[in-house]
Amino acid sequence: MERQILKARWVFPVERPPLEHAVVEVEGSHISAVYAGDHPQAVDLGNTAIVPGLINAHTHLEFSDLENPLGPVAPFTDWIQSVMKSRFESSTSIEPKIRKGIQECLESGTTCIGEIATSVASLHLFAQNQQVPHAVVFRECLGFSVDRISEQERIADQFFEEIPDQAESHLIQLGLSPHAPYSVHPDLYLSLVNEARNQVAPVAVHLAETQAELDFLERKQGPFVKLLTELGLWDPNILREDVRMFDYLAPLAELTSALAVHGNYFGETDIEFLRQAPQISVVYCPRTHHYFGHTPHPWLRMIERGINVAIGTDSRASNPDLSLWNELQFLRENFSEISPDLILECGTLAGARALGLSQEVGSLTIGKRADLALVQLPDGSKSSTGSDLLLNAQSHVARVMLNGGWVN
Repeated sequence: MERQILKARWVFPVERPPLEHAVVEVEGSHISAVYAGDHPQAVDLGNTAIVPGLINAHTHLEFSDLENPLGPVAPFTDWIQSVMKSRFESSTSIEPKIRKGIQECLESGTTCIGEIATSVASLHLFAQNQQVPHAVVFRECLGFSVDRISEQERIADQFFEEIPDQAESHLIQLGLSPHAPYSVHPDLYLSLVNEARNQVAPVAVHLAETQAELDFLERKQGPFVKLLTELGLWDPNILREDVRMFDYLAPLAELTSALAVHGNYFGETDIEFLRQAPQISVVYCPRTHHYFGHTPHPWLRMIERGINVAIGTDSRASNPDLSLWNELQFLRENFSEISPDLILECGTLAGARALGLSQEVGSLTIGKRADLALVQLPDGSKSSTGSDLLLNAQSHVARVMLNGGWVN
């Protein structure tokens, strides 16, 4: 079993305070020791920081070929129509796009991904070899009309039969993604959540992404009614008169793991419910949130209440790139009062918790997989603390280790 001993200016275990002049030892594919100090056989990585591999808790890799985010940003339903057009009019097969997205994620320090998939393509690409990120692949299901329910249930059921033989060794898990309240019939939503519960699988749902979504649910009006009408899918009898966001959150509490993606407009009642349902994590996508000009996200209020908040990039349809490192630097720039240690946790261990993988990845802890990112710290930084330097705009991910092997 190969042994590697790495020494860096700073080491960020995440589950405990940063260590200056510290060592990480790797035995095979797992971490065997983390400590402050030196070792006579250590490879000195210089003015760098070793951090856990970043975890992108939410993305759609099929849009990774887009050079720029899609528009318009308002109304949101117009952007959705742009996404639909991009998806259905593209002449490029989906596999090259996904490969491009996987490579971009790796190059920016991401070693684990929560992927929303519209086919089995990404599932099999993740299973090809040990040099791609770990992943939880959520099969997306869509259908707001009654006649789509049985078809989508069949797709979900078949998806769980697709798990590759290499899945366990590559740390690949399967889940379901009933897309959103405006795109999934309520009966289909409950059916998919029940299927996930029976499979002991996670679920990811886009919830409270826009104010228009709340208008749609609570008042049966607004841009989503217009869009569904244009698509020939609107039937006001599909939604109960008293439906609320709670009706979509409550079933998730019956699962072992669930992701409420975005949550831009969760209110106090929703946040209080989430506080009491620790199996539900919220995935905040900072630069996508900023792109659409939403009101301030309640992520800090949620963390204060003990809610697990992970970070995602969403897709290149709403983000200039898939770099989770850039997401964390964006947070540091816009929330300078927040500890960089907390921001790093949101992009690592919180993501592992969200994906149900915190026993395997997310921190530099003995026994966990040797997934880590090597961050080049700014020159002339010898007198500064590691936390001050880590998310400095000049710092960048230099190398990535996955399962104990360098991948770049």
